[in-house]
Amino acid sequence: MLKEVALILIGFCFVACTSTPVNPSEKTDVSPQKGNVSGKKESTLLKTYVAIMDFSILSEDKSLSGLSREIPQSLTAVFLKNGIILPVERQELNKALDELQLAVSDMGDEKQALKLGKILGAKYILMGSLTKLGNQVKINCRLIGTETSEILFTDSVRGAYDDLFNLEDQLASKIENYLLPEGGK
Repeated sequence: MLKEVALILIGFCFVACTSTPVNPSEKTDVSPQKGNVSGKKESTLLKTYVAIMDFSILSEDKSLSGLSREIPQSLTAVFLKNGIILPVERQELNKALDELQLAVSDMGDEKQALKLGKILGAKYILMGSLTKLGNQVKINCRLIGTETSEILFTDSVRGAYDDLFNLEDQLASKIENYLLPEGGK
């Protein structure tokens, strides 16, 4: 059984690695888009693969549970639009979870998330949480390098719950700015 799982995992990695370039140092021209964070007319950016995990909801309010997946989906949409960060598709994350026989609940564990990120060829893992007190929310995130297991970047945004979508966009912008070549590296 263990040999079969290992063979499936190796096959999956081979398919994942050959179907899309995963070399983060490979430069790709990105045409200017409305809302491009770089603000440059023409730019050569490094496209970086990031596995975005479900966010933890740190609140007793059960109506917020859907935000665990909505926040990563919103960040993914912004990242794809701007072309700086290439999120690992949710389907690929789920396939790898199935093949590793890990429960989704295990993904809150940084070590398990890093293992998954490495398998998928992601350079970074993005994890985070949302806290709501009254009408105020705070979204925290941390970007972890899959090679070193170090937390390389942390940030947060806060504001009114009614402004949640704008807060998600602000957080996405902060993450992208960190990953720009002239950013935090």
